[in-house]
Amino acid sequence: MLQRLTNYYQEHKSVFEKNFQVVLAEFEVEAIHKMRTSTKRLRALLQLIEYLSPDKFKAKKQLKKIRQLFKYAGKIREIQIEMITLAHYSEVLKIKFPEYLEYLKYRERKEIARFLRALPDIDKNGKILDDKYILEIIQNITDKKISKSVLGFIELKKQILLDLNKLQITNPRIHENRTHIKQIYYLYDILTELTGQPEILKIKKEKMKEIEQMIGLWHDLVNSGPLLKAFFKIKDFVKDEKYKVLKKQIFADRKKKLKQIASVLKSVKLKARV
Repeated sequence: MLQRLTNYYQEHKSVFEKNFQVVLAEFEVEAIHKMRTSTKRLRALLQLIEYLSPDKFKAKKQLKKIRQLFKYAGKIREIQIEMITLAHYSEVLKIKFPEYLEYLKYRERKEIARFLRALPDIDKNGKILDDKYILEIIQNITDKKISKSVLGFIELKKQILLDLNKLQITNPRIHENRTHIKQIYYLYDILTELTGQPEILKIKKEKMKEIEQMIGLWHDLVNSGPLLKAFFKIKDFVKDEKYKVLKKQIFADRKKKLKQIASVLKSVKLKARV
């Protein structure tokens, strides 16, 4: 059981550090994306480790060095996704938006510059995670502790999701849903192995991925709002007919996706045990 946790940590830590070195050597967009994904996977694992060793380990502290990098990289990713979104609507609406595309490229250059300035000083090996300490914590987790506590971790995530969906739907709450669903999805194979359950929260892995991606597509359109607003402040195209059409279509699609997400989240029957 412990080897499974160790292997997962070492795999995604290696992916992070490999891509971090690529970014240090020569900025590469795909490397930033992979670095962000591995950070999310590590965060999910470290949260599980914290739950299994609450008196000895704090996940947030271990990830402190890369949180700012993750934030800056996220800004770059949002703009790149907006470019993809814009290309989609250009095709659907049969309208070109060269002014907005140029603005997004300008914003991307600025965010890349901010990211590069924010790169911390690291040692020659690029070690920004305390491997020795993290691996020692994992090795000190007993099988008894795993058997006793893993279901509690799943129950905690379940309760967070249930509580979120009892409240009024808001953009931050939907995004928080995605965060927790994604974390369970990342750990799905580990959790099924540790619990002996065929499914987690009575949701198949494929279905969990489908829900997470559905929320992700909606979230991409949420990010379009602030970017368009910033564009209109700098470039006076707010009254231009083609941008009215673009904004109207994005907001209509976003509203439609939100209704679908709300329906799916309310219909999911979350259970911790088989």
